[in-house]
Amino acid sequence: MEKTSQSFFLQYLGDNPKMRILDFLMDNLAHDFSLPQIAEGSNVAYTTLIDLLPKLLKQGIIMETRKIGKSKLYKIDLDNPIAKALFIIDMKLSEASIEKVMV
Repeated sequence: MEKTSQSFFLQYLGDNPKMRILDFLMDNLAHDFSLPQIAEGSNVAYTTLIDLLPKLLKQGIIMETRKIGKSKLYKIDLDNPIAKALFIIDMKLSEASIEKVMV
């Protein structure tokens, strides 16, 4: 599930594991994911994701949505003001880049 081109979010805000995780979750708002799915979808090493997860949960940017067996599923929490602001920035960057291409 590797992206063919870098998103505008990553181009402008920096390509690092934390941003890739957030970018993946924002691009897939309607779904929740297991940790292996997030690691694969965001192209972040599983061990790096495990290191970042506690901070993202503590900050409230992502949330646990449910459990299936022993697996926990997660998604971005748009009720969190920081996550919501990042999502708005992502949308504005995408809109601006589309407008730039159309001009």
